[in-house]
This record gives sequence, C-alpha cells and structure tokens, in this order.
Amino acid sequence: MIVRLIIADAEKARSKGLEPVNELVCNESYCASSQGYPVFQLPNEQLLDCGIFRELRDECGARIETNNISKLCLGMGIPRDEPGVTVID
Repeated sequence: MIVRLIIADAEKARSKGLEPVNELVCNESYCASSQGYPVFQLPNEQLLDCGIFRELRDECGARIETNNISKLCLGMGIPRDEPGVTVID
C-alpha cells in the first residue's frame, strides 16, 4: 500500500518536523477503533487523522497520494472526496 503525505512548502514542512515528501506507515497492529481500522503514522510516529491532515493541508498545502482510498478513509476518518487526496495507480 502506498500512502504519501506531500507538503508543498518545504520550509513549513520542516517547521512541523516533516519532510516535503513523507511515506506514511500503515500500522494495523495498533487500531484506531474497536472496528479494527488501521492507523497511519508520520515519520515522527505521530498518528495522522482527519483533523491533522486538514490542518496540514490548510497551513502548508499538504496533499495525500494513495493507491488504497478505502483503507485510507477508514484509518483516517475522511470522506472519499476529501480535498487534497489523490488516488494513484
């Protein structure tokens, strides 16, 4: 599974302790809910959820690329048509 957090503004990314391109870790052994959905971790081990993504998108121009939109939506709690999320092959 591919999940990348891409932050357009490199300076802002670094101010948040991130790189311009961050490969997210899908951690299925630590589940976000009793339903057993996976969680996504940033390289600094912070969990990435809907609120944090929206904050990064609005403040830093962040976007996500993934090849598994269903798993991403379940794990982050975002709708399929969330702005800033792109499905790749």
